[in-house]
Amino acid sequence: MSDDEPVAAEVETMLALVRARYGDRLDAPQLAAVRTSIEAIVQASRALRAVRLTNADVPAQPFAAYRAEP
Repeated sequence: MSDDEPVAAEVETMLALVRARYGDRLDAPQLAAVRTSIEAIVQASRALRAVRLTNADVPAQPFAAYRAEP
């Protein structure tokens, strides 16, 4: 089983949900655009899931400098 097969299965499952809910309002080009978006989301989520965190890993804290008005 290649790495692309589970991705394709996940994309098809999500696309089936979109078709079931919104299929009557989407035409073929729109469904193709949705498929492309779903593929990108699946790839990004798999990349995030591949990063293993430990309890020592802390969340990234955004830094915003504060400058008081004179």
